[in-house]
Amino acid sequence: MDVPLEPELSDPVFGLGPAAEALLGQGVRWSLGVEDRQQPAARVLALLLAGNLQQFRSFEFSVLNDLDPEQLHDYRVSLRRARSLLSSGRSVFPSAQRKELLSQLAEFGRLTSRVRDLDVLLEDLPKLYRAVGLGVVVGGGVEDGKQSSESQELRAALLRNRSGAFADLAARIDPEGGEAAKYQAMLRLWYVLGSVHRLGGDDPGKDALRPSVVVAKATILMQFGKVRSAGRGAKKSNEVSDWHRLRKRAKALRYGLVAYAPLLNEPAVSDLISRLRKLQNVLGRQQDHAVQIQLIELAGVQAGGRTALLAGAISEQLRLEALKDLQSCSAAWSRFDQSSFKGDLAAAVTL
Repeated sequence: MDVPLEPELSDPVFGLGPAAEALLGQGVRWSLGVEDRQQPAARVLALLLAGNLQQFRSFEFSVLNDLDPEQLHDYRVSLRRARSLLSSGRSVFPSAQRKELLSQLAEFGRLTSRVRDLDVLLEDLPKLYRAVGLGVVVGGGVEDGKQSSESQELRAALLRNRSGAFADLAARIDPEGGEAAKYQAMLRLWYVLGSVHRLGGDDPGKDALRPSVVVAKATILMQFGKVRSAGRGAKKSNEVSDWHRLRKRAKALRYGLVAYAPLLNEPAVSDLISRLRKLQNVLGRQQDHAVQIQLIELAGVQAGGRTALLAGAISEQLRLEALKDLQSCSAAWSRFDQSSFKGDLAAAVTL
C-alpha cells in the first residue's frame, strides 16, 4: 500500500524548471520499498535525502518568479522534510557535514518563513477586518460600503513588508542575486550528502551500515518518545512555547512515518499519520496567530496614525483567538494522547 502525500505537499512533477533539470537531469526517480529493509541505512537515507532535494528544486522556478504562494509552501515542506531526515539521521550521516547542512537549511528556512507568514496573514486579512467591524478590502476599495483608508494603508504596509521579504529570498535563489553563493553552497552540500557514492568528508555515523529497517524503527520510537514528553509538558504548563515545541516534534514524527513507511508495517502507518496531522492542524492555528500578532503590530507601527490603532484592534482580536487556541491545544492533545496510538505505533514497527 502506498502512503499518499499529505495535502500540504502536492505530488510534484520532477525536473520542473531549468534549475532542477540542470542538477538532476541524469537522475532516475527512486522510491523506497520493502526490498530495501536490509539495505545499509547510509544508502537508504542518502537516497531519501536526494529525493527531498529533487522535490525542493522542482518548485524553485515557481518560487523565484513568485508564481503561486502554494508552491512556496510546498518548497518549504521539502526543506523541512530534509531537515527532519538529517536530524533523525545523526547516527548515519557524517557528523560535520550533517551539522553544517542543517545550519544552512535552517537559515534558509527563516528567509522563506518571512514570506510565507505574510502570505498567510494577507489571505486572512479580510476575515480579520470583519472581526473588528470593517468591510472586506477588495483591490482599491472596500465592500459593504465602509470605506476605510486605514484598512488600505495597513494592507499596503503588509504588502511592502512582503515585498522586502521576497526580495531577500529571491536574492538568495537567483544565480545573479547578491546572496546566491550561500544558496549554491547549500545545494552542493545537500547533493553530496544525498549521494550514495561520495569521496572525501568525514566518516559516516556509527549506524551507517546497520539495516535501514532497524534504524527506521529506532528513529520512529525515539521521535514518539519526544512527542509524548513535549505533549505532557505543554499540557502541564499551557505555555505557547511548549505547544510550539510539541508541534515541531509531532511534525518530525509524521515526516519520519511518511519517509520510512515502506520499511514498516504500512497498514498501521496511514492512520498514525492522519491522527498526527489532526493534532498539528490545531497546534498550527495557535502558532499562526502568535506570528500574526507580531506582523500586524509591526505594520501598524510602520504606518502610524489611525492605521496603528486599527492594527492594535486586530492584534487584540488575535490575542483573544490565541487564548482560545490554548484551550483547543489542550483538548487536541488529550484526544491524541491515548493508549491506542501507542498500540498502533507498536504494530507499525513490528514486522
